Amino acid sequence: MPRLPCAPRKTASGASLAISRATASTLSQTRKDAVTSLVPEPALKNFLEEATARYQAALKNSTDAVAYLRSRGLSEASAASFRLGYVESPLPGHEVARGMLAVPYLTRAGVVTVRFRRLGDGDGPKYRSVPGDPPRIFNASALLVPSDHIAICEGEFDAIAANEAGLPAVGIAGVSAWKPYFARCFKGYRAVYILADQDDKGQGLEFAEKVAEQIKNARISPMPTGHDVNSYVLENGTDALLERLEIKR
Repeated sequence: MPRLPCAPRKTASGASLAISRATASTLSQTRKDAVTSLVPEPALKNFLEEATARYQAALKNSTDAVAYLRSRGLSEASAASFRLGYVESPLPGHEVARGMLAVPYLTRAGVVTVRFRRLGDGDGPKYRSVPGDPPRIFNASALLVPSDHIAICEGEFDAIAANEAGLPAVGIAGVSAWKPYFARCFKGYRAVYILADQDDKGQGLEFAEKVAEQIKNARISPMPTGHDVNSYVLENGTDALLERLEIKR
C-alpha cells in the first residue's frame, strides 16, 4: 500500500483518522505514483538531512539572512524549530541556491525536501525548488496537532507566521502546487481556514477559491488589502490574526 501524503492524525479525543485500505485501492495510478514519490529513498533522505544540517548551521554566520528573518518578524525559536538555513556552501545539485535561505519540509520521518528563498528583492527567481520534486505540504506536522481547526496558507513563511500566532497551519507553494488528493488530509476538522493573501494581483484569492472548492468545511479568510499573513501578523501582532478569525486561545 503506498504511503499517503499525510499521516493519520489524532483529534483532541485521540481518535485516529486513518484512511482505509479499500479507499486507497481506488486511487488512480497517477495518484499512486505521486503519493509513493513523496517518501524519499534512504540515500536521498540522508542527503536532505545533511543539507538541512549544513544550511541550518550556516544561518547564524550570515548577517543578511538573520536580518531578513528579523525583518519578516520570525523569531529565533521559529527559525530553529523549522530548521531554516542559509546556503553558504551548497551541496551538489544546490549550487543555484547559493546565497538563498533554505526552507526544509519536515515530517516525523525526517526532511522530505528543501525549497530555497531569495533574500529580499534582487535578481533571479524568488523561490527555487528541487527539479522534478512533487508538490508537498509544508509543515505537515500541523496535521497531527490536536485541534478542531487548521489553516492553509499560500507559502511557507505565512504558515510559519500563523503557527507563531498559535494557529496550526500548513503551507502550499502556490496555486499550481495544490493537488486534489491533499484535500483528504483536512477531513474531520470543524473549520479549515484558507488564509488568502491580498498583497498580489488576485492570485491569493484564486488560490483560496481553488482550495475551498475541494474542502467542504473550508472558510476563506482574506487578509486586509496589501497584506499576506506574515505582514499582517508583523504589523498587528499575533493576537490580531486569531481575533480576525474569531478563534479563542
